[in-house]
Amino acid sequence: MSAAGVVDDYLGMLLSTPAPAAPSAPPAAPAPVAAVPAPPRPAPLTTAAAPAAPVVAEAPRPRPPAPAPRPPAPTPAGKIAIAPLPRVPGNADDGAPAPPQRRSADRLARWLRLRCGAQAYAIELLKIREVVLPAPLLALRGAAPCLVGVMNLRGQVVPVVDLGLQLGVAPVEETPLTRIIVLDDNGDVLGLRVSAVEDVVLIGDSQIEGTHTSRLAPVGDHRIRGIARLGGMVTLLLDSARLMAIPLFSPR
Repeated sequence: MSAAGVVDDYLGMLLSTPAPAAPSAPPAAPAPVAAVPAPPRPAPLTTAAAPAAPVVAEAPRPRPPAPAPRPPAPTPAGKIAIAPLPRVPGNADDGAPAPPQRRSADRLARWLRLRCGAQAYAIELLKIREVVLPAPLLALRGAAPCLVGVMNLRGQVVPVVDLGLQLGVAPVEETPLTRIIVLDDNGDVLGLRVSAVEDVVLIGDSQIEGTHTSRLAPVGDHRIRGIARLGGMVTLLLDSARLMAIPLFSPR
């Protein structure tokens, strides 16, 4: 066989033989799986202690309301209901004696009892400012015999009269019981030196005897308002206004 035939046979064999398949690509590596983060664990449940419930005092049970009073029975037509009269102490029905009633004109007043020598006197407390111990007296020239001097009473000059000399009896002797009664009448002051001060008593108008009806009162002495018998003792009631109206200086 010639060379040309050999070439032809070789070419024919190449054409009739199927071409070898191309080598397949190696299989792709599987894609890496992304790591999925694990879900966060839930926080552990902590059971908080419940606050203690406040202790509530049991309210007192309300008392049932009192039954409403029954309405009064209707008064029949044509009649008037009359309420019973209240009992009065001392009524003839209860047998108790009625209390004595004081007359409206019988006025009670407080009087200060005092002594000038052995005689008891009283002056209405309304005109008395105070009662003080004897103080040093300053004599005044041209004064009346009953004016024994003036004293300093907390910066105020107070003339002092001896009540015994003013009433025409023996002068008052100085003793531990001697006192000075300070009278006050609308700013005018006067001190009365007395032997002693006793107490305060209540005297009603019905207890006072007039000077013109009693033989125990000095006749014509306008300084005596009346007489009262207190505890069996005769007490002469002095008029403070008339005592203060007596002139304290002798006329020249």
